[in-house]
This record gives sequence, C-alpha cells and structure tokens, in this order.
Amino acid sequence: MMENKNVLIEKYRNRIKNAALAWMKKKTGGNLLIINLPAEKIVTVEITEQYMDLLLRRFEALARGEFGTIEGNKIINSSYQDAIGINKETEYLTESGKLIIDDLLMEVVEYVKEKHVGGGVI
Repeated sequence: MMENKNVLIEKYRNRIKNAALAWMKKKTGGNLLIINLPAEKIVTVEITEQYMDLLLRRFEALARGEFGTIEGNKIINSSYQDAIGINKETEYLTESGKLIIDDLLMEVVEYVKEKHVGGGVI
C-alpha cells in the first residue's frame, strides 16, 4: 500500500512540476527567478525541471518530518491532488498549487538573500 501511495505521489509530483514550469513561463515569460539584493544587486536562479523536482521533494520531506511517514504521505497526496487541475487542453496549477509553488520559490529567495547577507557565495 505504501508503495502505491509513493507511486501516486511521484506521478502527481511530475504533473505539478510540469504545470508549475508552464505557470512560471506564463507568469514571468521564462523560468528565471529574479532576486533583488541589497546595494541594487540582482541574482537570477534558473528554475529547471530538476530544480522544481528538488523543491517538491523538499516539501515532501518537510511534511514527512513534521507528521511522520504515513500521515505525511496522506497530507502530500491530498495537497498534490488539490494542487493540479485538468481542462481540455492541459493540466494546470490550481490556486492551492500556486500557493505551494510560491511558498517553495519564496524559500529559494530567502536562502539566496541569507547567503548574500552572510557573505556566502551564491
């Protein structure tokens, strides 16, 4: 049963990843996350399929860490099902899906800004 749930989570992760990248492209015209830093510096982070996959896996790890594997998988599955919609033409992110992706991208922004303030290499 756990294996089936993991397969389902993987399928939804892939669907969300593709829909998120399409949404980003529609929203911003590309797949670059532009981050404004102090002193009028700008950093760009390319959000690729692999990067989006890592962000979604981070979301999954946080859910499992907070709620345990079984309950975490239930939450992930439910969240992922709510995050994707299907119309005649394509799959798309629902408002719930956009919130998940926005939160994950905001974590990237915060991480880059912390690295900059801390003097780390970006």
